[in-house]
Amino acid sequence: MLPQLETERILLKPRSDADLDFVAALNADPEVMRYIAAVGDPAMGREGVAGRSFLHVERGLGYWTVFARTDESNPLGYVGLIPDGDDPEQAQISYRFAARHWGRGFAREAVDRLLRYGFETLELPEALIVTHPQNAASLQLAARLGFESAPSETEILIGATPVPAVRFRLRRVYIAT
Repeated sequence: MLPQLETERILLKPRSDADLDFVAALNADPEVMRYIAAVGDPAMGREGVAGRSFLHVERGLGYWTVFARTDESNPLGYVGLIPDGDDPEQAQISYRFAARHWGRGFAREAVDRLLRYGFETLELPEALIVTHPQNAASLQLAARLGFESAPSETEILIGATPVPAVRFRLRRVYIAT
């Protein structure tokens, strides 16, 4: 079972079956999905999300639904710490928030807390972010958290109109803010 994580403003609760409709709704929003995948992609629908949401919980990896501490009934978005390929030492940060919550620092706060969990509790040697090269908000978030460019030999396509993704790496020497 994944732990509940928290900060001063938000709660990160392990994803449950009750969260799947919320995630599917995020994945159906063209604004949210612009830099991620095509709306209507079966992998992003409820069944696709359900199929991968709980695969790595025994390793301490998975997804957390993010709530404001002042309102635990309406999710803001989600964050994930998920495997990056087959290497057990490689974990990737994933995040998605409803557009109405963008620009308020929730993603940074949630990712920062998830990184501390990954580095301190799981003792991961590093974390990765894979994002669209034109997603300015994600690029800015990676830079603010200290991630550095991490080119890959494997080309990963991302976006509603697929383009090669960019990768960033943060090593465990990370100091929580």
